[in-house]
Amino acid sequence: MAALIVSDRLPEPAGATPQGAAWQQLLHWQETSQQLAFVYTRSQGGLIHTGQGRLDQLSLDATTIEAGASKLYIVLSGASYEAGPQLFFTPNLLSRFHVNGVAVRLANHDWLFLSDESLPALGMETLQKRIAP
Repeated sequence: MAALIVSDRLPEPAGATPQGAAWQQLLHWQETSQQLAFVYTRSQGGLIHTGQGRLDQLSLDATTIEAGASKLYIVLSGASYEAGPQLFFTPNLLSRFHVNGVAVRLANHDWLFLSDESLPALGMETLQKRIAP
């Protein structure tokens, strides 16, 4: 049976305006130089980039994520934003969990997810037991 870890925060409606809660969260993270985990996926597949970094620059047109010695430049023009949990699966697909953050659906149909959370310790223990050989 799959485990599900659910957050107590409610999501913002998909396609929310940049002035909504998602945009305000991005601005807060950028202003405080918050360390974030991120996932960037191409709409046609072929690229999934994950990592940790900080929002170096942020505007309605573009953002730069500083991840160590490299920077990821992402065009935000025409993007829609959603604040709230996103569903992720373990590599063996036996468990799933929600991670709070901000999802950005880009105009080119790519997807960016940023979060300042990590999996709760209780959830991590459950996942480690399920994944262990």
